[in-house]
Amino acid sequence: MIWFLPMMAMVLLSIPVAFSLGLAGFFGIVYSLNWTAGCSFIKTILYGAMESYALSCVPMFILMGELAFQAGISGDLFDAASKWLGRVRGGMLLATNYGCALFGACSGSTIASASIFTKIALPKMLEKGYDRHLASGCIVAAGALACMIPPSILMILYGLITSQPISKLLVGGVVPGIMSAVAYGVGIQVAGLVKPHLLPPPDTDIIPFREKLIALKGVFPIFFLIALVIGGLFMGWFTSTAAGAIGSGGAIVVLLLRRRFTWKVFYQALLQSGMLSCSLLIIITFGNLFSFVLSSSGAIDSFVKFVVGLNASPLSVLLLIIALYIVLGCMIDPVSMLIITLPAVMPIVAAYRWDPVWFGLLVITLCEVGVITPPVGMNVYTVKAVAGSSVTTGEVFMGACYFLFWQAIVTALVIAFPEIVTFVPNMMDAG
Repeated sequence: MIWFLPMMAMVLLSIPVAFSLGLAGFFGIVYSLNWTAGCSFIKTILYGAMESYALSCVPMFILMGELAFQAGISGDLFDAASKWLGRVRGGMLLATNYGCALFGACSGSTIASASIFTKIALPKMLEKGYDRHLASGCIVAAGALACMIPPSILMILYGLITSQPISKLLVGGVVPGIMSAVAYGVGIQVAGLVKPHLLPPPDTDIIPFREKLIALKGVFPIFFLIALVIGGLFMGWFTSTAAGAIGSGGAIVVLLLRRRFTWKVFYQALLQSGMLSCSLLIIITFGNLFSFVLSSSGAIDSFVKFVVGLNASPLSVLLLIIALYIVLGCMIDPVSMLIITLPAVMPIVAAYRWDPVWFGLLVITLCEVGVITPPVGMNVYTVKAVAGSSVTTGEVFMGACYFLFWQAIVTALVIAFPEIVTFVPNMMDAG
């Protein structure tokens, strides 16, 4: 594990994670072999990491999210949810929460969800008199649901790193994702009951039922994309690799039907998708290099023997792993966290015979916590950056921490009842 320490030191010194992994992996291989043999071997590892056909689903799902964003779906989602929930106490918070959850089902990006709904919802909530802590914290937490609700990029990365079926991971994330969204909704209602001053009185304006029905037109594209991708995966009509391309095709259809397709919009979506995909693939490639160093040196086997030799109960080991992810989530981003930890953690999962799909979705839940918790908390800084002076960073963090309590309840249920995660993927096998 000697190469793990300099790698983490470089990460903490703010050297990009991809280069930290690459440098540690490079020097680890050269040290184990020699300069000439090491360089030759590194070429083979890097090529092997990038030639995988399964990697093609990463840019395709990212493109699907970019096209959905360009289609303006998020604004219609919030408008529809606001009209249906406006007369409920905390209605705009609930609209933001469930709107973010639905938008996450086509974007897969927590930062995109948080930034978009900060622009759309936060000014309206502050104008209505919602508490700044609760309003901004709701956007931070609900934006993080994109980690869990498929097509989550983190789920795809987990599947690629651990060689688990991506289709099962995507389908398995539906129930815990819905549970998190419902838990946040309950939390909003509880906050209004315990401290009524946090929420303004519900709207008294009566919106005609016809207008509510018309507003639902904006929700149909989301359900179309969800049914297309998740439904197709569940029914076995296509693989997870093809699902990304089909989802992107569906998003283009939505753009065309909404008359928002232009070549400039399409170019921007391709450009943004390409930039993000390249950054992720670089991390994956150098992560494979570092993983090879850990496995070939025998460090992972020694680590697994040490953990098993502790004779601790499976629950105790699981709680230690959860604590590890919570601490790391305070320091590094979720993608880096998966790349760094999974090569060492997955052999422990195998040793204790835990379901890798269940464990994967538990880890993704912890990554969801990581984008909320300080000091890294990417979603917090995203909301603050977009909101400007209307909220402070401290207010956003305090509001987000309230929702962590409700996420902890969902996480505890997933641990206590693994069937919450596994029963839908198992139905795919039964079919």
